[in-house]
Amino acid sequence: MKKFIVILSLSIAGTFVLNSCNEEFLDEQPMGAVSEELLKNEEGVNALLIAAYALVDGYAQGESPSGAQGEASGTNWIWGDVASDDKHRGDQTGGWNQINDIERYEVQPDNEWLIGAWGVNFEGVSRANDALKALRDAEDINPAKAAQFEAEARFLRAWFHFQLRTKFEKVPYITEDVDPVTVANDREIWDDIEADFQFGVENLDPTPAEVGRASQWAAKAAKARTHMFQLEYNEAKPLLDDIINNGPFQLEDHFYNNFDEEHQNNGESIFEIQYSVNDGAGVANSGIDHQTLYPRGGDVGLCCAYSAPSFDLFNAFKVDANGLPLLDSFQDDLLLEDYGILDTEPFTPTDQLLDPRVDWTIGRRGIPFLDWGPMSGSDWMLDQANMGPFLNKKAMWYQRNENVISTQSAYWAQGVNGDNFRVLRLGHIILWRAEVAIEENDLATAVTLVNQIRERASDDLVMGRVANTTFGAEDEIVIDESQPAANYLLGLYPSFPDQEYARKALRHEMRVEFALEGMRFFDLVRWGIAAETLNTYLTSELADGRLPWLQGATFTDGQDDHWPIPQVQIDLQTGVLTQDPAY
Repeated sequence: MKKFIVILSLSIAGTFVLNSCNEEFLDEQPMGAVSEELLKNEEGVNALLIAAYALVDGYAQGESPSGAQGEASGTNWIWGDVASDDKHRGDQTGGWNQINDIERYEVQPDNEWLIGAWGVNFEGVSRANDALKALRDAEDINPAKAAQFEAEARFLRAWFHFQLRTKFEKVPYITEDVDPVTVANDREIWDDIEADFQFGVENLDPTPAEVGRASQWAAKAAKARTHMFQLEYNEAKPLLDDIINNGPFQLEDHFYNNFDEEHQNNGESIFEIQYSVNDGAGVANSGIDHQTLYPRGGDVGLCCAYSAPSFDLFNAFKVDANGLPLLDSFQDDLLLEDYGILDTEPFTPTDQLLDPRVDWTIGRRGIPFLDWGPMSGSDWMLDQANMGPFLNKKAMWYQRNENVISTQSAYWAQGVNGDNFRVLRLGHIILWRAEVAIEENDLATAVTLVNQIRERASDDLVMGRVANTTFGAEDEIVIDESQPAANYLLGLYPSFPDQEYARKALRHEMRVEFALEGMRFFDLVRWGIAAETLNTYLTSELADGRLPWLQGATFTDGQDDHWPIPQVQIDLQTGVLTQDPAY
């Protein structure tokens, strides 16, 4: 480990496992199975709901032919980030090759990650429907509790269908009163999703008795997001206004609290994916994205650097002398940081003015990586030439909580941890409401809302100026904790001069505020700018032969804005499911 000289101045989780049965399985109850009759009561329905909640993180053991637990991560780190201009897959090109095809926009219907995303989410739908069926026949549940249970189950059913619909254009909607193998994917399902969320709006408790359960506010936020995906601004507006004006939420004092394990289920959070480790259960309620997105190298030594922010994303944090983003020119003179430079070779981070959120989002050489010490460069990576010089900082926990929030036992990859993922928070609601205002040409409201988000982050500076230019094993690391780690400035917009400028500003704000949170690709698609944005990005990102493995990638409009239905599902339901014509 390197030596440091510091200058100081001054869960819901649960699952049912069905074990294999003996030869007389037609006559005997399989070991580990639960009789339906035993579940037709309050305790049983609640247990079925917990089983459905357990899949909100997107992982179910055995759902992928690769044996990888299923690739439907609730954080959408592959589907929303790797497929976008925000992030490269990381690690090395030889591992999990299916991700390569997703990033290169070359996905085929036999891609195992598609199979996982389809299978796990429909398993979640099935579990929600099982709860509804048991509830229908239960006799010991009072009407108020029954309405709450039904609302939770329908919220979860809508949640899983929403995850499917944002990835696949042709999706069947499965309810508790149909035979799922007979339901075709021949119609749009947005209205069904909205109806289930609306039932939650009308019946869920505003403040659930247990942390992690869906609330009335979560249903309102999820329904608003469903409308935003369809650009139904008039329908989203009253839901967003209600959350902002009447909800019990407030922005956290600091932007970075939303990724800090010590601030889980905070005052900004509306719905979180609950993770848990070291809780005495003997297993961790966590998934692959909680095993593989962390730095390598002797200073941290985790697995597997599967999360490499792009040059384009880093440069999006450039600001001018007023602290405003370079909306039309951030890709000019692309800053590459220490790309192609060994950690033992001299390097000094750029002195370009930057939005301070950059160093709470992206790990880069010469800047403190939370409390793990400064990132030293290529030794924290595995294949810098192909994946770039940056790491995902939002996914990381603090070293002071190692072995408390994380666990190193019983897993093939060290780094499994219990830091929740805030999938719906007030920051989303405020910026979606700003988007609505822009489309109404209410630019005064829009700029006020955008500035509210910017002002919150304006003094969130990463502290600790690193004097070193090399980071060899024997180098002493000198840090002045009294100085900001880089040149930061975040200013407020004086106004939005016109609607087109406002759109650019809002979309840029959503990018830098929610970067690496699994949203970017889906936003580009719903705004109708995916092809233009992603092909421009690829041209810039890959110039001068950078990132050799990604060379030649191109985005095709009308095809690559969604993914094909897994071929195995088409084969299993011949004549029922049809493949998207684009594939």
